[in-house]
Order: sequence, then C-alpha cells, then structure tokens
Amino acid sequence: MGRPYAERIALAPATLDLESRMSEAGVSGAWRRLDMALDGVDTHFDYTLIDCQPSVFHLTQMALAAAHDVVIVTEADIYSVEAAKRIYEFATQRAPRDLANPTLAVRGVVVNALTTTALQAEQRDSIRQIFGDLVWEPAIKSRTTLAEANTDMLPLTDIRTTEPRAMYELLGQSFLKAVLGSAYA
Repeated sequence: MGRPYAERIALAPATLDLESRMSEAGVSGAWRRLDMALDGVDTHFDYTLIDCQPSVFHLTQMALAAAHDVVIVTEADIYSVEAAKRIYEFATQRAPRDLANPTLAVRGVVVNALTTTALQAEQRDSIRQIFGDLVWEPAIKSRTTLAEANTDMLPLTDIRTTEPRAMYELLGQSFLKAVLGSAYA
C-alpha cells in the first residue's frame, strides 16, 4: 500500500529533558525559547504541528508563543471541555498580549475519543454550543485499533479498516480550509 504523504512528514518527539523547562517558567522571556529554537529550522515544512497538553502551563505557553494557529483537541467530558475553554480564552485573550503573538488564531476544535454513551453525546452537543462553527467534523471515535496502531507504532495507512483514515482525511481537509481559507476551496 502506497504512502504518498509519509515521506513528507517528519516527527521530532519530545524527550524528558523538555520537562525541565517547567523550572524556567518564572524566568524573563523563557516563554519565547521554542519560538527562537524553531526560527529557520522548520522553513522547509508547510506546517509544524506542536502537540501539547490542554493546560496554560509553561510548556503550552511556549507552544502558543511559537504558533500561528491553534487547534484545540478535547474529549467529550466535563473536565476536558473546561480545559478546552481555558485554552481558547488564553489563546484569544491573553496570548496575543502576554506572549507577544498578536496574530495567533484558534482555527478549530476537534472532539476526540468519542463513545456512544448518552452523557458523551450531551457533552459533544455542549462543545458545539460553546465553540460553534469552530468544531470540526467528524468527531474522532474512541477506537482500540487507533490505540493499538499507536502502541505498535504503525501508520494509519496500515490499519485494516478504512473508517479511521477517512476521519483523519476529513479533519485534514478541515485544517486546510481553516488555515488557507478560500485559497483551499
């Protein structure tokens, strides 16, 4: 099976050394370290995705200072939704001023690990009410095949079912539409 995009993707996983950056949180200008580290390093990529926890702690602030766009990933439970709201508020209200990143924009919200319970359906609907048109479709269903692929370090193209690939292809299209706007359509 061909992987047309695999050779165009590079990963730079974090190491435990990154956790030591938390101790720098009170140091003046420390939130700019990632932005400075990426300067010129990622110019040959179309997009650099920085995955971080849904918090407003130092590591996430470094990512928001370096980012152009934000995609919030949340699960359909009350604590995850509250974290998503905090990230949204920080990214739209404080980050432009406090992190000297005035062009930072929240481009979308992705609902992840969705199950078929009534409570999760209510929370998904709540996410749609809170974030409106920012919510991308489809929601990512909770699937053991994705967790197993992650554990086995397999690309999504090696997963036997086509449903997960289709979900991620649709989310990729949502990303391109949100970032490129009418230029993508």
